[in-house]
Amino acid sequence: MLTGNGRFTVKNKYVLLLAVIILLVVILGRCDTDNEVTVDQVDVMAKVMADGDLYVEELFTYTVQGEYERIPRFMDNFGGANIEFFEAYVPPSDRELGNFGYAHLERYPVSLKTKSGTYYIQLDAKDETRQIYYRYRLDREAVKYDDRGELDWSALKADRMDHHNVTVTVYTEQPAKETLSGFIYDRSGGSLTEINDRWVKYENALLPEGDRARLKLFIPSEVLSKMESAEPSAIFSERLLEEQKLQQRYAERERFLKAGQHISRWLTYAAIVGIFYYALSLRRIFSWWSGRRIRFEDLAAMDPIDLMYYFRKGTFRFADTLAGVFSLHRRGMASVSIVQSGMRFQEDSRAPKRLPEFTFTGKRTDLKKSDRYLLSWLSHGTAVLKLENFSGPTKTERKNKKFMGKYIERKRKLKEGLRRWQELLDSENSKRIQYREYTARKVIIPAMALIHLVLLIYMYIADVTPWGWVVVLAAILGGVVVLASIRWRRKKYMFTFLVVCFFVAAPILYDPLVDEYLNFVILSFLLVGFLPRGVLDRRSEAYRSAIKRYRRTLAGGGHDVGRAGNDRKWLEKMREDALLLGVGERFMRNISKANPEFTFSEASPLFDNDVDAALDYVFIHSWKGINEETTLGRTWKSDSDSGADSGADGGSSYDYSSDGGHDGGSGDSGGGGD
Repeated sequence: MLTGNGRFTVKNKYVLLLAVIILLVVILGRCDTDNEVTVDQVDVMAKVMADGDLYVEELFTYTVQGEYERIPRFMDNFGGANIEFFEAYVPPSDRELGNFGYAHLERYPVSLKTKSGTYYIQLDAKDETRQIYYRYRLDREAVKYDDRGELDWSALKADRMDHHNVTVTVYTEQPAKETLSGFIYDRSGGSLTEINDRWVKYENALLPEGDRARLKLFIPSEVLSKMESAEPSAIFSERLLEEQKLQQRYAERERFLKAGQHISRWLTYAAIVGIFYYALSLRRIFSWWSGRRIRFEDLAAMDPIDLMYYFRKGTFRFADTLAGVFSLHRRGMASVSIVQSGMRFQEDSRAPKRLPEFTFTGKRTDLKKSDRYLLSWLSHGTAVLKLENFSGPTKTERKNKKFMGKYIERKRKLKEGLRRWQELLDSENSKRIQYREYTARKVIIPAMALIHLVLLIYMYIADVTPWGWVVVLAAILGGVVVLASIRWRRKKYMFTFLVVCFFVAAPILYDPLVDEYLNFVILSFLLVGFLPRGVLDRRSEAYRSAIKRYRRTLAGGGHDVGRAGNDRKWLEKMREDALLLGVGERFMRNISKANPEFTFSEASPLFDNDVDAALDYVFIHSWKGINEETTLGRTWKSDSDSGADSGADGGSSYDYSSDGGHDGGSGDSGGGGD
């Protein structure tokens, strides 16, 4: 749609689709960088103290490419109160890890960023391999029960980078009288390689970014000799059985995720079939082929109301009332002139200073019922239609709140008038233009949303996500599914849901499934975009296809037949149609280039350079932010639910464009499926 400064916008669905494509490029694309830190090796020695504290010594080996002044060490508990201290040193060469201590060691400055749970080690490193020794103590990390003690500790969480060659050894300060029992939970294939009465050892060749190594250790109570016993939630055998069941879920995790991958693949195929069905339907192909045989002369001679009725699929917007005014003008029942705007516009810096004004010159008894109603409604019973009477508040008036009630009421009355005019047109056009809502969307969109919800929940269950988080995820996504299903006429809700699905699926640590599912999300975007809002009969669909081609011709400066000889009648018709179809400025710009010697304002006052900006201001910009039931700044519809897939952005004009760039149309055009 064209604005006063020459910009145009496209329908919401295309904007959202473009946003998703950009999002994919940003998220999935790899940006080259000269600076990078990799974790080549991690060795951890953790001692369970008799008082339940956990004393940890870690040796990280980093490879630094480029220059770094600090290196992050993420802590899973966000720098919580149970961290008694956290220190970083240059590792000694004369001691073994576990006995490094801190005496006579060079210490690095450390700062904590609590919100991210990250300690930053201050150092200067450039293109080198650097080792850092960390030591910290976690207060009461273990818990003691009468039958057994427990340590539930996330030894490592690869928050921002992969961790290679990981070894974690957990041992007790005091020897145990029996073999320890331990379980390790990660999603990258790590395992416990040693378990005895003194220690357990965990090894993993690669702990990828986003994964963590959670260790659950059952230790004899006598090892925690300096702790008081707590009351357990269950006996030891039940707690042990619970961990064994969880371990079994981890063991079966990959099998279930592979099944999800196959499901996503078949759903992707189904989405592709749906896209081809709607994009290349017989109805669309027929309308395109039949529309190409409709001549320019037939379109230019068409009544403006019929032109917009075809183009809008029977659902008018407020600015489409101009079609009724232009219809009267072509029949010689109304004249147009350019006049000075009223005082409130003259006093406002942003308001137009000159406006089109239409004067009725015929007999009302000669008009159809819809024409009489339009004239009475817009001219308030007079013979003059002043556009200023339909605008919202000026910038000056917005500063005074007492004016807002007046304009909210004006908007309500204008919407009611539009609805009544639409009803009269529907009754008059019922035999000529057959239009019906594409009700299959009522089934397709809720079904698609439900499929995505079920698949996402399955993915998270298969990925061994805690049940509490699964319930929260299901509740949040379920609410969005319900909203998208209730508002099935408005594609933006489904688009929003798919964007949420995109981000929700990304953290799953199984790339084959995530990649397959994201393909399904992208294709779902396309499928929703191709779902028609409504369908016309074949004849009407052919005319709509021709009108969309005609619109592109007008944007390029009009048809050669219309420009031939600078016939004022043809020029004025093209100018009116260009204004109605939202390409007024482009039409003026290109037709002026083609014939710079001709003074187009002599053909019609509508060729005045101020007309586009004036209509843009009256119908769109003056109403921005004035809310009644719908949000202004979007173009009004005669039905608040119909056609809500398109709208205007902050700088938009009266967009009449639903043109997808093909003669047969796209998106909301009535292709197939009925």
